[in-house]
Amino acid sequence: MADDLFGSFFQATVPPLPKSLTFAGKTAIVTGATAGLGNAAALQIAQHNVSTLILGVRSLSKGETTKAEILADPVVAALPTKPSILLYELDLARPSSVASFASKILAEVPTLDILLLNAALAISTFERSPETENELMTQVNYLSNAYLSVRLFPLLHSTAQKAGTKSYLTIVGSRLQDTTDFVKNPVPESTPILEYLNNPKKFKLTTRYSDTKVLVAMFVRELAKRVDPSVVTVNTVCPGLVSTGINSNQPAWLRAVAGTIMALRARTPEVGARTLVNAVSAGPESHGEHLGDYKIWNNKFLNTQNGTSMVTRLWKETLAAIEKEAPGSVQAAGLEA
Repeated sequence: MADDLFGSFFQATVPPLPKSLTFAGKTAIVTGATAGLGNAAALQIAQHNVSTLILGVRSLSKGETTKAEILADPVVAALPTKPSILLYELDLARPSSVASFASKILAEVPTLDILLLNAALAISTFERSPETENELMTQVNYLSNAYLSVRLFPLLHSTAQKAGTKSYLTIVGSRLQDTTDFVKNPVPESTPILEYLNNPKKFKLTTRYSDTKVLVAMFVRELAKRVDPSVVTVNTVCPGLVSTGINSNQPAWLRAVAGTIMALRARTPEVGARTLVNAVSAGPESHGEHLGDYKIWNNKFLNTQNGTSMVTRLWKETLAAIEKEAPGSVQAAGLEA
């Protein structure tokens, strides 16, 4: 994840996860699990004794390879009880795939303690989702993750209540949200936010990824207001600048610049993934917040008048979009506006 690409040169040290951390008896979902941060996070969750690990993958064949690699890891192989690893197909660019994934999880998985929504996309041109005509990064990075959050929330909630422990819903965000174009170019009150993002004339290569990540932070903040953190803790997390393949779709000149910077500054996926695993085990103070380097990061834009207004508008638009795709899901989650 090419986060904070042009920020301060040195990144903070991310300590190893505590050896005492355990996910024994728990079920976790990790999306985007066949490469990069998702792959490393899935492995670390397995290393910390998770009982059932569900991988959301675009390619089941790549998922099988990832599963075999996790089970062959020396730490996992040495565990007294090996995790059960299940594969479910998931393509965030296709809402039909997202809906199918959610329906299968609800039908086939009895409990869910951790939902780690990691998959994301960074591209340099305006493209649309083939099924919805939504701008593609908005669909993948925001709308599909919001949909999964709402559809699977009842399972997270019921699991926590039955077990007497809390569940976690974590979406991978980015401190690049601070560079969103919305700061300089607010979405007019008369224009729906999602409609604005679907306008090719409003697309900017340098800020659209950031735009989608600030949407994630807005959604998490509003969702958290409606959720008891002792039952389900909801947060978002930035892994920092990490050497992954997310920039592979960028122009050659940007890949060259990013490649040079990453060679000097980037964390490995293993180190970056520690922040994700920390987020799905963080305390109640993380509820509704954006985490980075094991700390809470504040987004100044969200606390401005424009930001606060946009949070409220986006929440209503998002719930309406989800309800259109899955009637009754918002009420089932108890998340009505």
